[in-house]
Amino acid sequence: MNRVFPRFRNFERRGQKMPRVNWMIAVCMAGLLTFGVLFIKSATSIRTDSVHYIYLEMMFKWIPLGLAAHIFIAAVDYRKWLRFSLIPYAGGVLLLVLVLLFGTKLMGARRWIFGVQPSEFMKLAVIPAAAFILANFSDVRGSARFAVILGIFGIPALLVAIQPDLGSAMAFVPACAAMLYVSGCSKTLFRTMMTLGIFMVTVFFSAILLPEHLPEGKREAVEEAVDKFIFPHWRKRVEVFVFPDRDPLGAGWNKRQSEIAVGSGGRFGKGYLKGTQNILGFLPRSVSSTDFIFSVIGEETGFVGSCSLILLFCGLLGGIVATGYVCRDPAGRLICTGTAALLFMHIFVNMAMTVGKMPITGIPLPLVSYGGSFTVAIMSLLGLVQSVSIHGSESTPGGGQSLTKGT
Repeated sequence: MNRVFPRFRNFERRGQKMPRVNWMIAVCMAGLLTFGVLFIKSATSIRTDSVHYIYLEMMFKWIPLGLAAHIFIAAVDYRKWLRFSLIPYAGGVLLLVLVLLFGTKLMGARRWIFGVQPSEFMKLAVIPAAAFILANFSDVRGSARFAVILGIFGIPALLVAIQPDLGSAMAFVPACAAMLYVSGCSKTLFRTMMTLGIFMVTVFFSAILLPEHLPEGKREAVEEAVDKFIFPHWRKRVEVFVFPDRDPLGAGWNKRQSEIAVGSGGRFGKGYLKGTQNILGFLPRSVSSTDFIFSVIGEETGFVGSCSLILLFCGLLGGIVATGYVCRDPAGRLICTGTAALLFMHIFVNMAMTVGKMPITGIPLPLVSYGGSFTVAIMSLLGLVQSVSIHGSESTPGGGQSLTKGT
């Protein structure tokens, strides 16, 4: 671990201790939640049905519930949570299986069961489970730990992907890679994993785009073969990304209208509740408060407002990374690493797709997009990071023994 954090020992020699509550995380979280409530209200302002009031649901239901979970998790030593982390992980996997069998089908995907979206809570369960294994079994052979961690992340990622929800499945990948790297994973194994990942992405895109380069007579047969292994809507989204002018009134509609919304915001935006792309319904109302909330923000606040939002995210990620950097316990550093990587993936992919730099995927913007399960899960995960900030200085460096000391 010390080769990844080379100046870690300097903090100990100077007698510096971790701060208690990380106020950078707390302030940025509050700012992002405020952004979310304001622009969820804006995105639904022209609705006349019950959806118009979902910002009130965020204010008086999901945010208070998430805040209660955040404070409760932060107040308890994170090492106690880690000792039982495999139980919620197993429960999350079971729920993902039940979703595929009995879940509510909405817009062609099964993602909901018992009123919650298990894939979002799985993001909360998988990081402490992986941190527990990596820190507590550091003396186990590197390749064995590597395989176990790939399984820990791979099982839920696969179950989420076949719902199908490619965006949420993708979010597990950077968290897995970052935690393996920080844990001191063999460079050879790590490079092998990265090479394999690049190869799989290349094959994925090649299979989708191959029919474009075939004669008309063979194209249909190849497309049918590809659709047996790749969900048709995934293929459509990649095709629209690569060929922007294709199907502008169908599969390419959301992408084009999102780009127009962000671009038309200019320097200072059109004003709060005055975004014409949203008001006139060009930006689809079904997704303007969720996956495309950044488009609403960009149109109404412009470049300045968008930069303010990005600065809040930078502060949030910076606070998480700083907490992990100063933490004395390997498990605490791994929790912070996984959380930062997971959030960065969500932020980067969501913003990139709204401005046309990545294919459209159903991945929300943390703490800003509407979503009860997602908001509570992210606030809970940040509560775990705050627990590292509060209790991490009580841990002793070196190995997974810190998971049992002081508890």
